[in-house]
Order: sequence, then structure tokens, then C-alpha cells
Amino acid sequence: MNLNRIQRAWDELGRKDPLWAILTWPGKRGHRWDRGEFFETGERDVERLIAYIGSLGHSFSRRRALDFGCGVGRMTQPLARHFDEAWGVDIAPSMIELARRFNELGERCKYRVNDAPDLRCFSDDTFDFVLSHLTLQHMPPESAKQYMKEFLRVLAPGGLVVFQMAGEPTRVRPASIRRLRRVVRGLIPEALIGLYRKARYRHLIDMHGMKREEVVRLLEENGAEVLDVRPDTSAGGGWTSFGYCATKA
Repeated sequence: MNLNRIQRAWDELGRKDPLWAILTWPGKRGHRWDRGEFFETGERDVERLIAYIGSLGHSFSRRRALDFGCGVGRMTQPLARHFDEAWGVDIAPSMIELARRFNELGERCKYRVNDAPDLRCFSDDTFDFVLSHLTLQHMPPESAKQYMKEFLRVLAPGGLVVFQMAGEPTRVRPASIRRLRRVVRGLIPEALIGLYRKARYRHLIDMHGMKREEVVRLLEENGAEVLDVRPDTSAGGGWTSFGYCATKA
């Protein structure tokens, strides 16, 4: 699994417009996020997450939490208020640099760059809780599958993993239109396509999805008990999206 292109893309976004890259809300592109407002969204999201976990009636230890694809720590810091320790990992050095700069919780909140195709930097059964939001959908499905397996490996028995993943496109272009687009693209010099994409940031944020049934099967085949699967709107328009919650036997 070659993650170099993904790392370059997100590292560039981390240097150019990091908060918008994490939350691409209308009107926030071009450094228009207020930092306080941005981090308040993380506080609200984690409070909703904790309430959701409570509604499942599954008790588990709250020693260590992992935020996979942490960005600048939008949800890592709020997690550290509910766990003894929270780790945030991200593929982009620029994002981790900002996460450390923005950290207000000292040693309770720790960050590291992870550019490996796995989580080999952590031992088996390290975390009681693993979270990933708005991350897996931006990598090829085979990479996402590998990381899902790793979530379960580093999860302690009885712990919880909660993650979001895009499903399937809701708007599929007819085959004739897709073929026409490929033909037209073949007539345009690659350099011009690259300039266009760079101007629009589109080359930096890929979208991928996996069918719900495929994700559930992968979890169960790797020793997980799936506790809940819920549709959500995290993937934005044009995609289905689901939140998954599972425990490790």
C-alpha cells in the first residue's frame, strides 16, 4: 500500500488551509474558520459521541483513546477530557505540527505522524477506544480495510471502535457520459488538468466508499462484534455514509 501521494496531498492541505480541509463547510475556505469556533465543533461532536456510546449500554475502560486521522486535534482534545490519555495520529506532518501547537491538555493529549500502512507503532490491545471520523473515506478501499483490521488489533478486549465510512455514490453518471469524459480528458494535456485541479483543491481530497455489508463482514471476520450501524450524512452530498460501532471479544 503506497501512501506517499496521500501524505503529500494532506500535508499540502495542512500548510495551505488546514481547518477547511478537515471541515469543508461552505464559506470557510481560505482561512475563514475561527479557531475557537472550529474546536467547538469537536467538543460538540465528542459530547454527542459519548452520549451515543452511553445509549448502547456497553461498559468499558476509559484509560486510552486513539483518534485516527486526527488532523489538528479537533476531536482528540475533547476525547482527552473523557479518557486518561488520548493519542492522535495523522499521515500529514503539517497537521501533527499544528495539533501539538494547539494542544491545551499537556501530556494527556499526545500526537504522532503515522505514514505506515498499518498501526505498527502501537502494540496489540493498547487502546480502550478507537475513533476515526472523515478519514477512511479519503483513502483507497484496500487501505481503509487494512486500517479497520488494525483498529481491532490495537483495541483492548471489551473496548469499542467507532468509525465513519462513506458507502456508495447516490448519483451515478450513465456509462455513455463516463466514456465521453474519459475521451475528452484524453485530449487535454495532463499539465493543464493538474493546474485546474490544483486551483480547485480537487486533486487533494479523493473520495472512496465501501458497501455497508462489506464493512460489517470485514469486522466480524476479524473478531469484532458489531453493536450498531447507523446512516449519517458525514460524507456529504452524493454519497451514502454510515457510522459503525463494534467491540472486540
